[in-house]
Amino acid sequence: MRKNTMRPARFPWQSAADDASAYLKPREKLAIALGRAKRWEFWPWWIYYVPIVAWIGWLGVKHRSPMAFTAVNPILGDGGMAGERKHVTLNPLQANAPDLVATFVLIATGRVRDRIRSLLDFVEQVGLPVVLKPDVGQRGRGVLVARDIDAAQSYLTRFSGDVVVQRYVDGEEFGVFVARSAAAKAPQILSIVHKTFPGVVGDGASTLHELIMRDARAKLISAMLFKRWADELHAIPDSGSIVQLVEIGAHSRGSVFLDGNRHATPELLRAMTRLLDAVPGYSFCRIDLRAPTVNHFREGRGLQVMELNGVSAESAHIYHPDTPLLVGYHAMFKQWSLAFTIGKENTANGVPTTSPLVLWRRFREDVARGERWF
Repeated sequence: MRKNTMRPARFPWQSAADDASAYLKPREKLAIALGRAKRWEFWPWWIYYVPIVAWIGWLGVKHRSPMAFTAVNPILGDGGMAGERKHVTLNPLQANAPDLVATFVLIATGRVRDRIRSLLDFVEQVGLPVVLKPDVGQRGRGVLVARDIDAAQSYLTRFSGDVVVQRYVDGEEFGVFVARSAAAKAPQILSIVHKTFPGVVGDGASTLHELIMRDARAKLISAMLFKRWADELHAIPDSGSIVQLVEIGAHSRGSVFLDGNRHATPELLRAMTRLLDAVPGYSFCRIDLRAPTVNHFREGRGLQVMELNGVSAESAHIYHPDTPLLVGYHAMFKQWSLAFTIGKENTANGVPTTSPLVLWRRFREDVARGERWF
């Protein structure tokens, strides 16, 4: 089978909020809602997080330091809990271990013509496609894979905030959650998630809409897909061709997360140790990266980091389809227990914590910021 060249014709920010409703019948909406309710990976985050927030509260009491987790990554404000800037961790990685990172440039807020000039200079250096994303963002917010200059320029013209532009890296995508105390030389690998991208196979007769509704998993995220592919839903993909429906490695954007913990090899651990050594003050995090193949990843070769996340990132292997809910909670409880332990060690060494009031304000700022992006 070959990969179909079909791409969404519209930009993500052009997808109207009510596009999906025109393509789903009431019976289909009910069936999808029931299907999502049966699988906790599709629950609203605030429902799933109730026990986790309670656990965090208990850990604060236990450690007599309710905000200790905000000291876990001194290089990031609040440990990377809210509003962390991507370039703050990517800069030292690019300076100290450039072979481990997908080359990037930060395009700051300013005049549009200056931003586009910076973009053109970067594209001349690395070529197309490139990935554009807000310097402050999470869960795939505002991420665009631009395969032509028009798309990239439109992005920079429409959005005025600080933007990271990064060389696009092909291959297999993973998220590796690591934790390292101040006294340890090597980190622990808490979680490995293998991110995959759902697609459908054309039969030469069915429309893209029909193919999506026949696929057991794609159907569950059809409202999202119908918005993104609204102009192509009546197109008929060639027989045997694969239409990749999703290309952003975020679960909330439709990527399928598979448990990759079996890939935790000594070679990968050495690569993660070198990576953390290249970013002083960064020790509790999920590292999103790509490698040419799964074997390259296991051997710690050809790794290209796309993003370094903070303490609020998740041990994302828990979203593997059909993972029991209690298994997911166990992994998250372990993650947060370590965050408090390492954070408490750091505060003993003089790293400050963030006050609850300041953190709450930053959360609100991040929510407002998210409303400006797609």
